[in-house]
Amino acid sequence: FGTPAVASPGLPPPAEPRFSPTDPLAADPAPAAAAALRAGLAERLAAVDAALAALQAERRLRPDQLDYARLHRRRFAEAAQAIAALLRYHPDWPDCRVVEVGSSITPMLYNRLFPALRLGSACLFRHPQLDGVVDEAAQLDLEKADLRAGPVLPHRDQHMILLCEVLEHLVVNPANLFRALAGSLAPGGLLYVTTPNFFRAEARAALLAGRNPVAIYPPSFGPADRFHHHVREYAMSELLD
Repeated sequence: FGTPAVASPGLPPPAEPRFSPTDPLAADPAPAAAAALRAGLAERLAAVDAALAALQAERRLRPDQLDYARLHRRRFAEAAQAIAALLRYHPDWPDCRVVEVGSSITPMLYNRLFPALRLGSACLFRHPQLDGVVDEAAQLDLEKADLRAGPVLPHRDQHMILLCEVLEHLVVNPANLFRALAGSLAPGGLLYVTTPNFFRAEARAALLAGRNPVAIYPPSFGPADRFHHHVREYAMSELLD
């Protein structure tokens, strides 16, 4: 079984072995990546503001679209930050293809911020403003498409698909939707999703006060307005499951 250790004269006895568990956060790159994204957000917000100002000067935005863009400028900047990260981590994708589902004016912004991007769009409505901005514009009703049958986008081999603030407006199964969209991704491509968090602070406060945080369908809305209404908001755990 080996020779037992013997302390040398005049020297302290050998220290007992110590086993300290590794800090899981120290080896986790996610916090560092999140910090880097936050650090660049202010710069990206300034770039979004400059792009909006240029589009306004060229009279390419209606007043209601400009108001909407100013209201959502932070999430536009966050999506632009994700695109920038994609380009930085994949220099082997020189002709990076990005398609936005449910897009309106945002491809015009991304075209300003990343002129080399090959942009696509898929939306229920046709937006003439995107003519000459996107390579391919598809009209698509996700609620009428069979999301169980495979890819639903006509776009193929996309490096990133953006689904921003769309899911909450749809009567669909999220897992089916994500699979149907991911089928159009190139190997290593990313599906980028944002949607309101049902358990955000103000929603929890409303629940504690006995109020439903999701508004009922407004009495002024007609059938054509339904896509401005939140049908269902999700918790993060639901989408991860």
